[in-house]
Amino acid sequence: MRVIVLAAAALVAALLLAIPAEASSAEPPGQKPGRYTRWYYPSQMTYGPLENGAGSVASPPASGAFLTLPFVGPHYITSIFDHCGPNYQTHHSVCRYDGTVASLSVGGADPTFDAGYAQTPGGHDYLYYDGHDGYDYGLYYEPIAAAASGTVILAGWEVPSCHSCLSGLTVEIAHGNGLLTYYGHLSRIDVARGQRVSRGEVIGISGMTGSATGPHLHFGVYYLNGAGPIDPYGWSGSYPDPYSKDIGDLWLTGSPRYPDLALPKVTVSATQDPNYPSALDVVWSSPGSGATFAVSIVTQDGEMAPWIPSVGAGSAIYHGQPGQRYWFWVSVRTDLGWSDAGGSRVIQMPALDHGQRT
Repeated sequence: MRVIVLAAAALVAALLLAIPAEASSAEPPGQKPGRYTRWYYPSQMTYGPLENGAGSVASPPASGAFLTLPFVGPHYITSIFDHCGPNYQTHHSVCRYDGTVASLSVGGADPTFDAGYAQTPGGHDYLYYDGHDGYDYGLYYEPIAAAASGTVILAGWEVPSCHSCLSGLTVEIAHGNGLLTYYGHLSRIDVARGQRVSRGEVIGISGMTGSATGPHLHFGVYYLNGAGPIDPYGWSGSYPDPYSKDIGDLWLTGSPRYPDLALPKVTVSATQDPNYPSALDVVWSSPGSGATFAVSIVTQDGEMAPWIPSVGAGSAIYHGQPGQRYWFWVSVRTDLGWSDAGGSRVIQMPALDHGQRT
């Protein structure tokens, strides 16, 4: 539905020769309208400011602040929100949330992408992407978390008939406050339309579907009624915000933080029972609420077979064969969809002597 409305709005605007519309009524995130061509650069992973979950944006939270970061662990910001005009039009300048302005006269332009400006003379480009209406984070096929609780209103291809268009596999979540969060270029989606999700819940895996030149996450905040995008980092520049629709710093506590959750980390041990040489005591555990484990056994020929398919933290006894080697592999998944796995050390079972008790 959103794609149909966007296409209609763009057509009307073209017929009336109107001024460029806001991003929500022109082109969805990740697409440069009209003369868009694909561009390439070495990496979308290792430059730009590092978002480490502890930085201050130099502004207090707005009264409606509700967000945490849509990932866990430090990641680079590879493209920012343009307060000079987040509508994917070329204005020849990009305004960052702290008032910094990048343009053709500051560092020059990317020779292969005329809407990208270098952060410093001789520095990297693309961090400043003229008209960008969200944030790109350099996540390489990693879990994406819901930035706040809400209801999934889109979970699929941004353009079902074109898997190389726009933001590819996309999730949108409505948060009951007139705003939605947008997660683009995913390689996998783990939620469904109409599903209720919690803050920090895994909604998919990052990737580079749609129009993307490297694995990353496009994260945006938009008015649910289509009135346009807004910058979750707010505005802390020394001059008035050039983007009138901005509503301030939307991060809880005024600083972008990771969701408050216990991530899983599997611990598994296997020890031989001194009284029963064929018996192995296997113990497994992990942090994380609602953790469900699957325990497998690996034999000395490398074959892995399920042993206990679904169980909570605990222990069990495995009876092995004399002279054989065994080790155990345990995977875990929390109720918010975070997962981990780990293995025990290899145990060599003693050979059975005549008359030995098993």
